[in-house]
Amino acid sequence: VDDPRTVPAKLARKLFGIDFDRLMTVAVTGTNGKTTTAHLWHSLLADLYGPAYCWMIGTIVYQTGETSVAADRTTPEGLDIMRGMARAEKSPKALVMEVSSHALSLGRVEEFSYDVAIFTNLTQDHLDFHGDMESYYQAKKLLFVNHLKADGVAVVNIDDSWGRRLATEIDKTRLVTFGTSEDASCRIVEMKCEIDKTGIELAFAGERISLSSAFVGKFNAYNICGYVAGALAKKIDITRIGSALNTSVPGRMERVETGLGFAVVVDYAHTPDALVNVLSTAKDLIDGRLICVFGCGGDRDRSKRPIMAGAVAGLADEAIVTSDNPRSEKPRAIINDILEGMPLDFPHIVIEDRREAIRKALALAKQGDCVMIAGKGHETYQEIDGVKHHFSDVETVLELAAGMRGTV
Repeated sequence: VDDPRTVPAKLARKLFGIDFDRLMTVAVTGTNGKTTTAHLWHSLLADLYGPAYCWMIGTIVYQTGETSVAADRTTPEGLDIMRGMARAEKSPKALVMEVSSHALSLGRVEEFSYDVAIFTNLTQDHLDFHGDMESYYQAKKLLFVNHLKADGVAVVNIDDSWGRRLATEIDKTRLVTFGTSEDASCRIVEMKCEIDKTGIELAFAGERISLSSAFVGKFNAYNICGYVAGALAKKIDITRIGSALNTSVPGRMERVETGLGFAVVVDYAHTPDALVNVLSTAKDLIDGRLICVFGCGGDRDRSKRPIMAGAVAGLADEAIVTSDNPRSEKPRAIINDILEGMPLDFPHIVIEDRREAIRKALALAKQGDCVMIAGKGHETYQEIDGVKHHFSDVETVLELAAGMRGTV
């Protein structure tokens, strides 16, 4: 066959008798915000259909009803998903998926169709795979051109320049837009961000809606708005929509309670835009200094490494540059790429060992400060020379903090 990657899903759908028209299906794509948006939808649909009948496929876990396993990639092969659905003891009634650009390019969601498809944003990432931003965008666009059901809706962030372009290139009759723009279908009228919650007021179809969420920061207000826009477009009751807003997502602006008198936050931010989002959020919510621990993954887009250094230097007060998941690369070589974008007069330290880097950050912090540990978020491993070693930023912080309090 001409395109063997697309064939297994076609065969699987027939073999396993998968009928997506009998499922409530939601897809989320974009550079940042996919995981948070997917968790909001999973919480909502689990409430509507029951936890045992709601599946979520994403970056952190594959939640198949009431069973969850750690995810090894954002979007697995369609064949594997459909096989799992067919063999499940309780057939799913709802499916939420984070759909990556890799998955769209490689045909992993061939044969899948969605009631709601959400575009969060597009910023630099994965150029090692796509080559340039235009190719990256075209991969994302496939979701909205090829994978919507006949009555499906495309939910697009038009405050994002790529999203605004997308909104002009897809079927307008099934388009719902969101953002702060005056012409957005679901518009953010006001947002109030605090250290432990975000208040947001939205305008949709001539009505004002006030909501509060445990998710923190302006960027999360966009995630909330996109989620609400899609749910309202599918005529879901606003009370049910609001009830999902206090769900939590591991490694996404996750506060780690240390008892040391300063804030410690762990976040998955591993792109320049994501770093700007989390650092600017933290900066606005603290009185003291902002210390950032970060690195970059190996075997991935090298061009973003100095850009990430610039993002940190522009917002943090001090940085500790360390190792992330070096994979097959030498950690020091990755760090050297990062340092090319670090201003010489910006306070920074290089500590290759991630545990020691976190220890140093905690030692530097004082009352009222914030330590932001970025890059790995929910991950519980560090991949070095192709081998995954157990490592959790959250566990490391808790262990080191206990020692600093003298409670070990």
